[in-house]
Amino acid sequence: MQSWSMASSSPQDRKTNSPFEFFLQLFRLTQEEDYYEWEIDGTTRKKYSTGEVYNKLKGPGVDVPWGNIVWNKGGIPKHNFLTWLFVLNRCPTRDRILGWGLPTASDCLLCNTMPESRDHLFFDCSHSWSVWSVVASRCGLIAERMWVRSLVQLQMLSGRKEKKRLTVLAWQGTIHALWTERNARLHRNSFGSTDSLLAQIDLTIRNRIASYRQVNQTLASSMLQLWFMTAS
Repeated sequence: MQSWSMASSSPQDRKTNSPFEFFLQLFRLTQEEDYYEWEIDGTTRKKYSTGEVYNKLKGPGVDVPWGNIVWNKGGIPKHNFLTWLFVLNRCPTRDRILGWGLPTASDCLLCNTMPESRDHLFFDCSHSWSVWSVVASRCGLIAERMWVRSLVQLQMLSGRKEKKRLTVLAWQGTIHALWTERNARLHRNSFGSTDSLLAQIDLTIRNRIASYRQVNQTLASSMLQLWFMTAS
């Protein structure tokens, strides 16, 4: 059995430069089962891939030097996202709020001695530095205190895979813990000590490493040994 399908561009479509064009088509009906085909860039596939379609729609991305330490393999998603916001300086620190013309105090909520900004919070602030310096030492890292230098230092990490992954995980965990503490002081008038923040970060890292055991027990054991090795 044959069937015809015919349509053509109308004069009105041609006047408005419509992107739709119609052609005379002939197709033959058979007894075979129907199936779908997906074509991307001239390549036909039997299976639909959401990832391929998404990559085609968004177009080529721009490589950034900090990509691997923000979207790190095995990282905690909410830590990845928060770190990304801070790398782009998009979080509502008090210097940005003042820059928007909104009334607010300028003092850092963690140390109350200097104006609050991203670069001050990480890790020029005495309170945040007392946390990060300890966490970094547990990863075998002599930490940089300035934000820009800290970012470069993390990008330049070398050595064993488990050590690099542990360091980035701890860095992001520290950023998340300090920002959470800052917001607790602002919104709930709740103040945590340095020891409580260190305990929170320690628990977060141990729990995350434990989750690796299902996919890579050797890596999890090595990371846990490194983390416990420098524990006081």
